Amino acid sequence: MSAYSYLAEVLVDKYDVDKDKIRPEATLTDLGLDSLMVVEFLFDVEDEFNIEVPDDRAEFETLNEAATLIDELIEAKGD
Repeated sequence: MSAYSYLAEVLVDKYDVDKDKIRPEATLTDLGLDSLMVVEFLFDVEDEFNIEVPDDRAEFETLNEAATLIDELIEAKGD
């Protein structure tokens, strides 16, 4: 499963985001997540892909940027 697909699935299933609002250019704020939810969301992603998002890279604007970052971290891990 691609990072983007996983992010979209989690947003719909766990955070009750309307799937019609999920698009690459959407921000997590646009999707209704507050700062605490964003932290929890990142923990979900880290657990799913067995990666760690460095604090200095955890600042992203859009869902597409988040997916790209996750894909990079997965590739760097080399599993």
